[in-house]
Formats: sequence, structure tokens, C-alpha cells
Amino acid sequence: MYFNIQRFSTHDGDGIRSILFLKGCSLNCSWCQNPESLYRKRSLMFDERSCLTDCNLCEQGCPAIQREGGTLKIDRPAIKQDQLIALESICPTKALTVCGKEANADELFDLLMRDKAFYDQSNGGVTFSGGEPLMQPDLVENLASRLQAEGVSCAMESCLHAPWKYIERIAPFIDCWLVDLKHTDEHKFKAWTKGSLSLIEANFRKLARIARRIVIRVPVIPDFNDTDDELKSIIDFAESLENCRELHLLAYHTLGMSKYHLLGLPYQCSESPLNKPELLQNAQAYGHKHTKLKVTLGG
Repeated sequence: MYFNIQRFSTHDGDGIRSILFLKGCSLNCSWCQNPESLYRKRSLMFDERSCLTDCNLCEQGCPAIQREGGTLKIDRPAIKQDQLIALESICPTKALTVCGKEANADELFDLLMRDKAFYDQSNGGVTFSGGEPLMQPDLVENLASRLQAEGVSCAMESCLHAPWKYIERIAPFIDCWLVDLKHTDEHKFKAWTKGSLSLIEANFRKLARIARRIVIRVPVIPDFNDTDDELKSIIDFAESLENCRELHLLAYHTLGMSKYHLLGLPYQCSESPLNKPELLQNAQAYGHKHTKLKVTLGG
């Protein structure tokens, strides 16, 4: 199950890339910018601005949708997956859209190989993203091994919140790991992400011994890790890893906030972007002075 293939991307790895966004994530970060990726199943998005108030086609097609007071009331948990597919074709204005497509490995391989000429010319390739790609390890291993055999470089965006056996299987086919390191405090990490920091740290140490290249990404989130001490602790952990020499500081933004409304989900993080340039500059300076890391703002 995937929800997008973003072509001609110049981020998320070297050169020109195609990014395969897979559905499903093992964390539930309060600030997630891709909330449509959290669950493995299809998700229904509703944009009331495009809804025709005198239309009732969706109500006829799905009893979990009712119009009350001029707007639609959607009982999303009650909608079956086959009903979701039908709803997207019913809505004349696409106010209702479905996020999530099923495809087998052969279909996805063919789609990703269409741009091989661009990968070759730019030293680019394919990046697996999500969600968490390690939630679909068999698919990623299948695709990455076949792409590598065709001379296509593969990168992986991950939080490493997955069993080590999956990471170990896939690692031989990945040229660059783009990995989030969000915090070094177990309790705060669990409160904001619903995950296990100890699992991630253990995977980091194992992966650092075998990965060709790791780029650590630090999303700097208001009230979560936006202090000098917290960022220094994150940088110190990165420095302790074998063969890890790159770290990117990513300022929190709100570009994904509108998706929560479309999905009928509450947004639980700051509604304003991070505005602490001095904090980021201080963290960058600390990394340059006290570690061997190449610390970059953005990336």
C-alpha cells in the first residue's frame, strides 16, 4: 500500500530521485507532516470547500455519511475499504478523495524504472519514504534488490523504529540512510511519539557498523526538543556512532497541518513554525566545535 510516487525530487538523497511513499508507521509523532501515512489501510480525505451542498451521491453510496446542517458528517471507522474506493469515483467534485493505492512489487518496479535515464544522468535514484518503509520490509527488500541489480541507487527515509531483522535484511541494498533522531530522553520521546527510544538507539548503533552512509535528521519541534541542552545531547549521541558524519537540523513547519482537517484528525502540535534561528545556529556551532560531524541547517 502506497500513497504517492514523487518524481524529479532533488531532496531526500543525491541527484534526481523518485520517492516512493509507503503507508503505515510504527510511531505516532504529534507533529507528523504526513498523517495520511500513519495507517496501512486507505484513508478518506474530505475537503468541504469543494462539496456541493445539494448533492447526496455519497450518502446514497455509503450509510456512514450523512448530511447535517449543510455539511457532511463522516463516520470514518464505519466505512469499509471497498466503500472507500467507490466513494472516490462517486464524488463529482473530488471533495472526497482516497489516500492509498494497492500495487504489487512488479507494478511498482516498472513505475520506478521509468525515470532511470534521469537517475543515471544525475547520480540519483529511488528513495523509500512514508510513513515508515520498514513496516513493509518484504516489499522494500524486493524492490531495492532489483533496483540495485539494474544500477539504481536506493536511499531510505526511516525512524528505525522496527525489528532489527528487517533493517539487517534491507541494509545491503541501501546506499544512503536518512534517519530521524528526535530526542535522547526516553520518557519525553514516548510521550510525543508513542514509541521506544531504546529500540531506535540500539538499531542506530547496529546500523552504523554496516551502513554505507547515514545522514541523521533532527526535526526541531517547539516544546519537544527546542532547547540548547536537548540539541547538544542529540548531537553528542550522533557523534558516538561509528561512521556517522552528517547531521541535518530541520526547523519545524506547519505545511502538513491542513491534512489533519481533511482526515478528520486533531492537530496536537504548535500551529506556528519554529522561529529560533539563534538556537539552530548555536547547535550547528556546537557540532562543528565539539564533534567531527558536518552539521547542516536544513537538508
